[in-house]
Amino acid sequence: MNNWIAGLSETELKYMAPALFVYEDDPEDAAIFMYREGLSKPMAAAGDKEVFIARAKQEKESRPPKSYWKQVKHEIFTLICRSDSKYDQLRKSLEEVSEQGTKVIVATVAASVGSIMGVEAGITKI
Repeated sequence: MNNWIAGLSETELKYMAPALFVYEDDPEDAAIFMYREGLSKPMAAAGDKEVFIARAKQEKESRPPKSYWKQVKHEIFTLICRSDSKYDQLRKSLEEVSEQGTKVIVATVAASVGSIMGVEAGITKI
């Protein structure tokens, strides 16, 4: 079970979500930062890491509470650690796409969890 997890690449995940580099010691902050697509300007526009961190901190302070992230964590925990039948089809799909790599796995999880949470899958940029 969960063989699809082996198909994930930490490097690819960090490329897809640069906030994971900046906040690698605190995944809670990374998740809060990434909620609602992160900064309005690309990371490269900041010039250097210190400017990016300052800009990220300022924007993070204006974000909604962690309730969204808590729900995402709950759903991911349910997917990975429980045998809740609501994720049976997703688990089957993940096993089928596990060889296709991180992007496909993340997109598959995002679409399914998003639909369960009532969030449009199209907001996930990959």
